[in-house]
Amino acid sequence: RYRQHRAWLSVLGFAFSSPPMGKQEESEVSLWVKYTIFTFNFIFWMVGGALLGIGLWARFDKGWESVESLSTDPAVVLIVVGFVAFFVGFFDCLGALRENVTLLKIFTWSLIVIFILEVVSAILALVFRDDVQEFVKDHVKKSIQRYRDDADLQNFIDYVQEEFECCGGQNPEDWTVLNKYFNCTPPVPAGLPEACGVPFSCCKLSEERVNSQCGYGLYSSNPRPPQAPSSVIWTAGCYDAVISFAENNLLAVGIVALVIALVQITGMGCALSLTSQIKSENRVEARSTSVLKDNWTVHDHH
Repeated sequence: RYRQHRAWLSVLGFAFSSPPMGKQEESEVSLWVKYTIFTFNFIFWMVGGALLGIGLWARFDKGWESVESLSTDPAVVLIVVGFVAFFVGFFDCLGALRENVTLLKIFTWSLIVIFILEVVSAILALVFRDDVQEFVKDHVKKSIQRYRDDADLQNFIDYVQEEFECCGGQNPEDWTVLNKYFNCTPPVPAGLPEACGVPFSCCKLSEERVNSQCGYGLYSSNPRPPQAPSSVIWTAGCYDAVISFAENNLLAVGIVALVIALVQITGMGCALSLTSQIKSENRVEARSTSVLKDNWTVHDHH
């Protein structure tokens, strides 16, 4: 075990140690570029690892019995984003620190592929806007159906409904049609207190009094509720509310998209610059070695 422990320490020491001191002193590689890339990607790597860990923990905690639930599971988003961030950041961290051209190329091409996919996705979303809308609406319906079956999904839906002051996908009645706990289709099942109602996150909250059952029975015909639904809950559908928010904040959305694009382009530029510097240094070292060998050859002949 002691030998295995020493072996692992040696591997880690090689991976995360800097090049030899002699090489650093004669290096043509910009230390500013090198350690800027390393610092930002180390943070990127750690954040990716955290997202990946949280996503895997949440997914394993819920089990993998239902494959159909993966498309509406927030944990899957964390796993995918965390996986990409973790490995892309790892390649660039290690590549910058060890001045490894191959790892830097992997990082650069990964960013290029991701950037191209983002641009293509945005173009396709604009061209096939109606199809994208139907796809989103279909997933919203599936999410409403699984509201009580996934705690993470439930928290996400509650956050959206409270933040955007909306209820349901198209309208609040989605809950009474799509979700089995809030279902109001005759005959209404007995023993379901939430039947013909909506979740608490749909309610217009009052600072004076908070009623966690404010959404119960709002669409019941027997007995009929004393108040109209519009006086108790938000009646706008969340799909339209989110679209309206995006349209009213196009400048902010554009700035965020531009910043993300600039960060990716800057990362690609820095990686390409560092790769070029490393190649230039390697060529200088190769020429120096060649001259040194020629000198030794001439000296031996004499």
